[in-house]
Amino acid sequence: MRIAVLNPQPDPLSSKNWSGTPRGIADGLAGRGVEVVPIGTKLPQGLHQLVAVASRIGGQRGAVADRTPVRQRSRTWALRRHLDGAGPLDAIVAMGQETFDLARLRRPGVPILTYDDTTLRQMWQHPDSDIRSAGFPERAVDLWCARQQASSRAADLCCVSTEWAAGSFITDYGLAPERVRVVGIGHRPRARDTTQARDWDTPRFLFVGVDWRRKNGDAVVRAFRRVRQTHPGATLDLVGNHPRVDEPGVRGHGFLARENAHSQARLDALFARATAFVLPSRFDPAGIAYLEAASAGLAVIGTSQGGASELLGTAAITVHPDDDSALAAALERISSPAEAQSLGQRAAAIAARSRWVDVADRILAAIDSSPVRMRPDLTGSPMTEEETSW
Repeated sequence: MRIAVLNPQPDPLSSKNWSGTPRGIADGLAGRGVEVVPIGTKLPQGLHQLVAVASRIGGQRGAVADRTPVRQRSRTWALRRHLDGAGPLDAIVAMGQETFDLARLRRPGVPILTYDDTTLRQMWQHPDSDIRSAGFPERAVDLWCARQQASSRAADLCCVSTEWAAGSFITDYGLAPERVRVVGIGHRPRARDTTQARDWDTPRFLFVGVDWRRKNGDAVVRAFRRVRQTHPGATLDLVGNHPRVDEPGVRGHGFLARENAHSQARLDALFARATAFVLPSRFDPAGIAYLEAASAGLAVIGTSQGGASELLGTAAITVHPDDDSALAAALERISSPAEAQSLGQRAAAIAARSRWVDVADRILAAIDSSPVRMRPDLTGSPMTEEETSW
């Protein structure tokens, strides 16, 4: 079976890309014996330079310039070109579809599925999401949402990580419920040292978050300060783009890059020593970090804002990011060795069923039940003129 994994990046499966999800899905499919065909948007050098100049007309920069109509059209052209040269395919799994025209990438008889952990409309509605806190113009975001909606309608099925995300595709984008499938999200299980028993007697909290503000690092430090009054030996390890924190028991490790083996070995060691993972993000659609922590056998404190609370269910403690008292109480609760071990064991059992190969199994099942696979005469969902005339 040959499946194209489509991601609008020059190197679609690079570990250096902002999101590790395309690589995770590709690895999961490969783990189930699928031949994965990566499809990206690398343009010829001259055309790349011309598009870059054209997209900045009017003073647009960054993500706004990257999503202008000229960028969208060139990206669609590049994806179409690479798909045409990919040979026979059994399915296409597409991501980042707000940046290109998915309707123009159809192949007769080949089902197209999308994969997302949220809609852009959902993100815009939350004051602490990436696109809201970045200060993007509302007019630009409306255009991005329209593109994501149109591409989602062009797909045969939309796969999502959580029921929370599914609700937005149905309510905000108007997709029929039967065209949205919850397939979960995967993770890279953390290495576990089985030769040494974890010391549960002293609370050792671990925070891992690139964006200090959105991941609510200051609240974690405040809660830890309160808990350390009753547990003076407790420690808190900080990983990510955190500021300098001069607090008793707090140790900063900075940013540990995903593609750096030495950095990841250091992070594995931190997971192995910790007794609990704390990440009460201000907003998190589906935090893979929760599953990584659970795979290491850690009790997890997560956020109630977004879809992340679905990943571990009752095997994790969720708190509202603005509730300092609830966060401190949660840290106090898992300072108990028995409670931390119990929650960690339950979380680990869920994480063991939440690998990328498990997500791949559900995507493959969705492909088998897609309208195109069930009825090969279909070439995809009908599109209105409005949806195909960006």
